[in-house]
Order: sequence, then C-alpha cells, then structure tokens
Amino acid sequence: MDKAGLNRSSRLFMLAGIVALHSLVYYGVNTLNSLRPPQDFHDFTLIIDHWIPYLKWTWTIYYFGDFYIIFAAAAIVYRLPRSKFIRAVWVYAGMIVSGAVIQYAIPTVAPWPPDLSVGQEFVHNLISLYPYACLPSMHVALTVLPALFLFSVIESRPVRWVSSILAALITLSILTTKEHYFLDMIAGLVLAAAFYGLWRWNPKNITSAKNFEIPED
Repeated sequence: MDKAGLNRSSRLFMLAGIVALHSLVYYGVNTLNSLRPPQDFHDFTLIIDHWIPYLKWTWTIYYFGDFYIIFAAAAIVYRLPRSKFIRAVWVYAGMIVSGAVIQYAIPTVAPWPPDLSVGQEFVHNLISLYPYACLPSMHVALTVLPALFLFSVIESRPVRWVSSILAALITLSILTTKEHYFLDMIAGLVLAAAFYGLWRWNPKNITSAKNFEIPED
C-alpha cells in the first residue's frame, strides 16, 4: 500500500475496469453501427491507402497489440505514483468514451480485403468482430498512450526505445492488415496525444502561478 492508501488490489481493480469499459463501449458502438443503413457510413479513403499493401503476416503484430495494451500497458500505468495513476485511469476512461462517441458520430467501415489471412479471419470469427467502429483507431490510441506514459516511469533508454518501436510497429500494422484507413491511424495518434497532454496538465501549476506575486523593490 502506498502512502495515500491505494493498495495493489485497488490498482488492479481500476485497471481491469478500464479493460472492461473498452470492451463494453467498443462492442456497443460496433453493434449500434451494424444496424445502420449503408448510406450512413463515410468513406475516408486516401491515395496513401491504395499505396499501402496488404501484408497478411502482419496480423500477428496487430493482435500482439491487444496483449500489449492489456498487459504491458497495465504494467506501465500500475507503476505510476498515486496521483499520476488516478489521473491516468480517468484519462483512459475519457479517451475510450471520446473515441466511442466519435466512432458513433462518424461511422466508417474497415477496409477488409476479400482474401483475409487464415489467422486474421480466425480471430474475427472468434471474437465476432464487426468492421463498423474504425475512426479513430483505438488500437493506435491505446498503444501509443501507455508508450508515452512509460517515459514518466522508466528512465532506461533501451526500454524506451523498445517501447517506442513496439508502439510504432503496432500502429503501422493497422494499415498493413487493412483493419483501418490511414486517417483512422492519424485520428488515433491525435486522440492519444491529446489525452496524454491532459494527463500532463496539472491545475495546481496554474493555481500556483496565479498566486505568485512579484516582490516590490
């Protein structure tokens, strides 16, 4: 238990709650969007999407991202000091809900090719995955955010480099597996950066600045 009384069980319970929240809202939005008529969906295909090839083997990197998000990300956030940990939990919840709102407000369909790899199709069927919640890519947002958090937890350069490279590979894999469009990736990056900035922002600093008085000569 830390000085403020936040014990291990409390931290694990909160982290499990974030995973449950993401699963609930993601499948909720997918289900709601699946009931919409085809004309409701937007097409944000860019030229770059046609340039990026479908690399079947990269589904292993893409779905490795799920394990990274659940386990590695949880380990990173778990190590944060109490105040930063609490803010991280709220930031995660806010980012997940915000992403779901955008996915429902701007429905898009994933660019799945007709010849999906055996592994990718197996996972789709296993978890009953629908392609109706793509913008922003929460896969990217939930991968990049903990990688940014890690810089506040670990000072080791090799660890930071490994984390950054993994986040980059997972981010690129959403394109090579045709699970998302390029714009989905950009939106996921912006979402992660915005909520990381919110996590870094501390109202106490503003209060201190307002109370600061310049001494008179």
